[in-house]
Amino acid sequence: MAQCKNLSVNKTALPYSRIGSQHAACAASRTKGNQMETQFKAMVVDEWTANSTTAAWRKWHPKFAVQLAAMTAALVDAAGIKPGMRVLDIASGTGEPAITLSKLVGASGHVTATDLAADMLAISEDNARAAGCTNIDFRQADAHELPFPDRSFDAVTVRLGAMYFWDCTKALAEIRRVLRQGGVAAFVCWGGLDTNRYVLSALGPFVKRRELPPMPADVPQPLRFATKGSLSAELERAGFSAIAEESRVLPAPWPRPPEELWQQFYDVAVPMQPYIDSFDAATREAARAEAIAEFRQCYDGTFTDVPIGVVVASGRR
Repeated sequence: MAQCKNLSVNKTALPYSRIGSQHAACAASRTKGNQMETQFKAMVVDEWTANSTTAAWRKWHPKFAVQLAAMTAALVDAAGIKPGMRVLDIASGTGEPAITLSKLVGASGHVTATDLAADMLAISEDNARAAGCTNIDFRQADAHELPFPDRSFDAVTVRLGAMYFWDCTKALAEIRRVLRQGGVAAFVCWGGLDTNRYVLSALGPFVKRRELPPMPADVPQPLRFATKGSLSAELERAGFSAIAEESRVLPAPWPRPPEELWQQFYDVAVPMQPYIDSFDAATREAARAEAIAEFRQCYDGTFTDVPIGVVVASGRR
């Protein structure tokens, strides 16, 4: 794998609490109670069920699975996945980590893959079938209202999904409800930008031209749990025990040149697109070229391996 050269983007350019303009507009108009929940829910659903989002995840799934394999392995380890377990995977997207989980639990175990987007689940089902998985089923489901009986699962996994819970307390309570006594819920979320070269390299050239709008840390957005201890605090509020949280920097080898990695980042980083698209064409192209140059420092001729910073957390019922 490539050994990255020193990062040239200023790490302080992207504070943890800044994301795209659509989210900032939503936060600026926040109200209390049900209206706030409805607003955030609509924002998340619109972003992640759009046809363009589904098309991008279908297109990049095979390479995305390679890029995020270390992230999936960290999630599996945190959840303590073993043969014979019944596992619920939330925000399964186009099939990972559910496909990996189905192989690990084996014929005596079972995986239920869920997502808000029916189109995403259809892709997930196709990918699982192609991978030869027979111990997995698919359900369109909202983490805030899980359609499963109490104590149905030995483990629940959520990879890059918990940041978008519009009512985190409610969603985590539901996850705890469907766990058997002693069962584990495990989460991987985006980490802080001081350890996240992938995001910093991609967005830094844009931000030095115009900062992202400020964003409160407690709303649905990619870096929601980047602050140390924030996810653990939510798990504690939801009644979990034996809570563990750690920040990690993981390899993320994209099996193609940096130009393609940039395009993949743009296509799947749905909350960032309004911000990136707000630049005029010339400025956007200049910033994109700088981002690709940053990625190129991690390219070895085969893989563009730009490290990803994550938060890995778990809690037990």
